[in-house]
Amino acid sequence: MKLLTPTEAAAAAPSPAGSVLTLAPDFELWAAHLAQTLDLSAVQRIDLQFPKFTDGRAYSQAVLLRRRCGYCGLLRATGEVLIDQLLQLQRCGFDEALLRADQDPAHGQRLLQQFGSFYQGDALQPQPHFARAALQQAQPSADYQAKLARSRALLQQAASEHQPLVQASSLGAEDVVIRHLIDTLSLPIPLFVLDTGALHPETLALLARTEARAAQPDAQPVRVYKPQPGVAEAFVAREGPDAMRRSVALRQACCAIRKVEPLRRALHGQRAWITGLRREQSAQRAEVPAIDRSDLDPARADRPSAGLIQINPLADWSWGEVWHHIALHGLDYNPLHDRFYPSIGCAPCTRAVSVGEDLRAGRWWWEQDSAKECGLHQRSHP
Repeated sequence: MKLLTPTEAAAAAPSPAGSVLTLAPDFELWAAHLAQTLDLSAVQRIDLQFPKFTDGRAYSQAVLLRRRCGYCGLLRATGEVLIDQLLQLQRCGFDEALLRADQDPAHGQRLLQQFGSFYQGDALQPQPHFARAALQQAQPSADYQAKLARSRALLQQAASEHQPLVQASSLGAEDVVIRHLIDTLSLPIPLFVLDTGALHPETLALLARTEARAAQPDAQPVRVYKPQPGVAEAFVAREGPDAMRRSVALRQACCAIRKVEPLRRALHGQRAWITGLRREQSAQRAEVPAIDRSDLDPARADRPSAGLIQINPLADWSWGEVWHHIALHGLDYNPLHDRFYPSIGCAPCTRAVSVGEDLRAGRWWWEQDSAKECGLHQRSHP
């Protein structure tokens, strides 16, 4: 955003007649303008006035000009404009601000550089910040094609050598990519989802869409596994709905009921399973191999995946490469990703993350020193 002082504005060359439109903050006059068929194509700049700091009508005018009128020229804020307003001005679509005489433009620019974005969508950027960041990162890396080829080859190898096998899906971005690779390769690999009884409505809606696609001819089936009838309800009745926040032990007990036991049933009779684990996701997953045989160890017989080979076709993919693939193929994904949820689990145990946080920081965020795992993917390290 360009910041002007009254002296700079007065010294500027006069604008051609008709190229600048000044609109009063009075909404009756503003409504009259909107009621008219205004030709804004020749208007280079529109000045919107802030009569005082507490009068924010010009914010609304700016948004209406951008969204309803489709105005693409310059918007300048005038009047009692303070540097405290700059980020909101920018968010509402202003390009310039004519600051009050006692305001320091250099200080305002420093603030804008330090705090330059809103998490929510705005007049200029309808997508929320997390989605914009993902799309900005969603560029193919130099070795993206090589990674894609390795992932496809690994899935083909798994389908050939490790039948029966199944894909485990939480319906996250990684799982969506893996499902697309399996479908495009026409591999006989079904999918299962754990419906914990505490999923977000957005996740359940995506599950319904996924099941509908699986109902098409020649599609691989989708199996849904839920907790044993009455067990989760009995746990809540005994320990309370927020038991997981009282201790790590209670949280793990809840995960055991809602996730680990259903996973054991989902994997029964399989030789291998496919997951969306990536090394970039967290420190606990930094050494995830493409093929993990650690559960073949008899010492891990208590694991729900005991005796199975785990296939991680996206182990070396970056978050940006996942989103590049989703954008490239227009894949359906959980809209919670657009609201700063990179890792999505049960609704009570998942929050949005801040920029710079670990991708799994939103899982069980109240726990300070525990591994951010529910028992499905804990690995032993040599």
